[in-house]
Amino acid sequence: MAVEASSESTEQLQRVLRGVVSGADTAKLLHDALRGAVATTKGRQGLLLGLVDGATTPLAATGPVGRVVLDAAEGAISSGRLARRSGEGASAMAEPVRVGTTIVGALAVGGDGRRVDPGMLSLFADAASLVLSRRPPSAAMSAPEVLEAVASVSAGVERAQVLVRQLDVAEKLFGARAGFVALVEGEGMRVAQARGIDVERLRGASRHPEFKALLTAPSLRVDPPSHPVVAQLVDGVETAVGLPLFADGRRLGHLVLFVAQAPDATERALLTSFSTHVALALRSADLYRRLGDKEEQLASVVHSMANPVLVVDDASRLVIVNGAASELFRLAGTFELGQPVAGKLGSESLEALLLGESDGDIEVSLGEPAPRVYRAAVRPVRSSQGGRLGRVLVLDDLTKEREADQIKADFVAVIGHELRTPLTVLKGFVQTLTKRWTTMSDDAVETALRSIDSSAVRLERLLEDLLVVSSVESRAPALSLEDVDLGRLARTTAEVAGERVQVRLSRKAVVAAVDRTKVEQVLLHLVDNALKYTEGQVEITVADEDDRVVVSVVDEGPGIFSGDVPQLFERFRQLDGSSTRPAGGTGLGLYICRRLVELHGGRIWCDSRLGVGSRFAFSLPKLTHDSPLTQGSPTAFGQLPGQ
Repeated sequence: MAVEASSESTEQLQRVLRGVVSGADTAKLLHDALRGAVATTKGRQGLLLGLVDGATTPLAATGPVGRVVLDAAEGAISSGRLARRSGEGASAMAEPVRVGTTIVGALAVGGDGRRVDPGMLSLFADAASLVLSRRPPSAAMSAPEVLEAVASVSAGVERAQVLVRQLDVAEKLFGARAGFVALVEGEGMRVAQARGIDVERLRGASRHPEFKALLTAPSLRVDPPSHPVVAQLVDGVETAVGLPLFADGRRLGHLVLFVAQAPDATERALLTSFSTHVALALRSADLYRRLGDKEEQLASVVHSMANPVLVVDDASRLVIVNGAASELFRLAGTFELGQPVAGKLGSESLEALLLGESDGDIEVSLGEPAPRVYRAAVRPVRSSQGGRLGRVLVLDDLTKEREADQIKADFVAVIGHELRTPLTVLKGFVQTLTKRWTTMSDDAVETALRSIDSSAVRLERLLEDLLVVSSVESRAPALSLEDVDLGRLARTTAEVAGERVQVRLSRKAVVAAVDRTKVEQVLLHLVDNALKYTEGQVEITVADEDDRVVVSVVDEGPGIFSGDVPQLFERFRQLDGSSTRPAGGTGLGLYICRRLVELHGGRIWCDSRLGVGSRFAFSLPKLTHDSPLTQGSPTAFGQLPGQ
């Protein structure tokens, strides 16, 4: 039937159709279609009633409507054609709204029965059906296309990627223009991703008593637009499909999609499969995250270790290299990861152990310019099922341990040699005196007794040196400070040492607060050392230099090679830098001198020229017993450096 529409009615209808094409808000378009129908038919009130799963719900209304309008809408739905109703001085008419061949609602207009014109009502009903059926183009997809779309959900390895992609695929497969996913957190659930839904609306809907039921259904659930929560979220236009997300029997969350119409049996099956795939993708993302956390924890532990550590995979590619290993092997940190380890460690034996099949420990010397000794331990890295994943190399620095072993060996060798000589002399002369005392001349007896005394003194000095070394190594011995005239102490030392030792002093007495016994021990060691290496004169000088006192022992010996000077004050070092000890001695004298001088807060050094001689000197703080730093504290300088 031809319908002559006014220009105003045509404009209203075109406005709705343009909104459908441009994708305007569905609720607004339904209200526009209803207002246009009321105006065109010259009615006073209108109602757009929706039908989903046999239940009706208002989709749009111009305000409160009479019972006659509602009866007309229900009549149009039940009859499938134009329905008229009247009563109590009012009349109404309604046109069914179809999507395809399915009746999805009715457009009803009420007013004065003599004025209502049904001519344009069917056109606006058709416009409403276009709005209700609007959904993204979804041409029939082939099975490979469906599989490819579903597989794209799990293409991301992070949870956020899975959450976004599942909504993308839901729109492509099911025309879901809106939806949200809630994930289980502790005893509750949290909305982790939403699309096409106003956040404030979602927050308000979550307070509705029915919202929890929407998210706890054990299987696929379909709720009509009339559902109070669905109507609040999408203006009661679209159907909600709830999909529980289960993986390995554990509930991960719930996916809610809003579609144009209730899914049929085929779509329901596809939706169920889709939810299973989404759940598996979320589980994989969680496993990937936990694996990443474990890797990060492992890497943090390895990188915090002081020992050099590196891990290779089963193909002998570097997986983890901590800072100590990067420095030792001169590796470029993370830039080396994924590269073969062969040729990067600078030790054939170490690489053979790491790249081999067997496990074990070896000792290797690594590092430049001063190599250090390491114990290298290689162990397999295996999965919980016992599969081989790679190998780990851990290095323990044994340098100090080996140095300590060498010191012990040197100590035993030196002490054994030094004890043997005086003991041999003592034993020999004691045996001689025991057997031949009565037949020996007085001179021979005197010579034997002097030798015994000299050997006893030598043993006593050796034991004293050992006690001093033990004392300064284990703790800082207390200093018994007193004001000492260092010039007079130097003269006393010279008198004991013999006539080859001379003393040169300044005119003014040089007094300092020191431990007399320990400073005297330093002087005796330096003088004995000088006399041992020269046949000429040895000179002791005491000088006053501002706030310090400098005591020097100068000899005319062969001198010392400059490369040996820095090692003179170490344990078991001989003046010639060798281990043959041509002049004898324990190699502890100069070491004891250094520690005793440092105990006073001073320092000791050596200046030497080959063929000219050597000058051993030490400086001490120029303090007196009345100085504030020494009063009330006999150990003012009693802490050795590094202790």
